[in-house]
Formats: sequence, C-alpha cells, structure tokens
Amino acid sequence: MTRKLLQLLILPVLAASAAGATGRPPDVNARGAFTLLKTLEGEWTAATETNRKSSVRFELSANGTVLVEHYTNPAMPGEGRMMSAYHLDGTDLLLTHYCIANNQPTLRAERFDPVSGEIQFGFVRATNLATPGAGHMRRAKYKVIDNDHFVTEWEFFENGVRKMTETETFTRVK
Repeated sequence: MTRKLLQLLILPVLAASAAGATGRPPDVNARGAFTLLKTLEGEWTAATETNRKSSVRFELSANGTVLVEHYTNPAMPGEGRMMSAYHLDGTDLLLTHYCIANNQPTLRAERFDPVSGEIQFGFVRATNLATPGAGHMRRAKYKVIDNDHFVTEWEFFENGVRKMTETETFTRVK
C-alpha cells in the first residue's frame, strides 16, 4: 500500500519534469513554427468591426533571426500602432509584444500544429506592468491558412480575467 501511494505521488512529479525546465511540452517544434511565421513576410490587411482596415507588415531582420510585425488598427487608441518581435531562444519560439497598453509581454510558443498551421503562444513575463494584475496580452494564436491568408487571436487579461479577445483575418496585399 505504501509503495502504491509513493508511486502515485512521484508520477506527477516525473511527468512535470519531463515537460522540461522551460514549462512547455517537449514536442513544440519552435524552429518549424518560426519557419512558418517567416512566410508571413509582406503586407496584409483585415476589415475591422467599424469597416476600417487594420494592417500589418512583417519584415525579417538581423540576418533572418527576427521577424518584426508592425500592426496598425485605426479603431484603437493611438491608431493602434503596435509592434511584435518573434525569435528563437534555444529551443523556444518567443514573441515580445510592444503594446498600446504601455507594457511589453513576452509569450512562448506552447503548441504548434504544422498540419493546421496553428501556433499557440502563452504568457511568460512582462516588462513595465504597473501591477501583476494590470491589463496585458496573455495569449496569442496564429493560424496560417495559405500563402495569402492568416488569422490571429489575441487575448487581453486584467486582474487574471480575460477582458477581450480580438480575432482578425488578414489577406496578403503584397
């Protein structure tokens, strides 16, 4: 009986350590996910709820090691001008989002499905957060549909509660 109880207590610890020190599942192919994101290089638009167009421009920098996203949405404060940078850090794919909320959350790829073209990012840390509960982007999902279309879904949290989800479908301009 004691042996079975000990096994039940140890198994979850072993499973957690198998996920690695990074806290992400070991099967995330960060390099493959980054390669997919690089195909977004170019200019894109999406219709907003107010019939104005948001736009995004992706460009590779630093000898192809960083993908920089410049986002604009005229329906948001300050024309919604934001930037995100995507790069590999060892076996992780990270994104840092420079937000109109005046903070900079860093998210890590938690899931990548090369068949569906979907990459799910989850919160790691943030700089310039006034308090731990201050509003910030906590999750992001990218789904590359084909060479000319992708969908994003960003989740904004405040005090540990999701306050907003913004989903946009982009079409390549060039």
